[in-house]
Amino acid sequence: METSSHITSTYAALRYGGASQDRARAELAITPGEAGKLEAIFNVGRPGKLLDRMRPRFARHGGHVAAVLAAGGYPALRR
Repeated sequence: METSSHITSTYAALRYGGASQDRARAELAITPGEAGKLEAIFNVGRPGKLLDRMRPRFARHGGHVAAVLAAGGYPALRR
């Protein structure tokens, strides 16, 4: 499969936006095989970057964490 950069970037945008693999596949109307290839492209690690691409960047930013803690911390969800 040759993927256009538009489909590849749209798939990545959907995944970064929180869409599951299945939802991104359905929204783009692509086959499971095509979605698998796009997921593999999406998950390629880049030199100098951490491999967990779905983790928000601010979660690794010490200054942000310090500011949130100074403002009272993160909200706690109770069951």
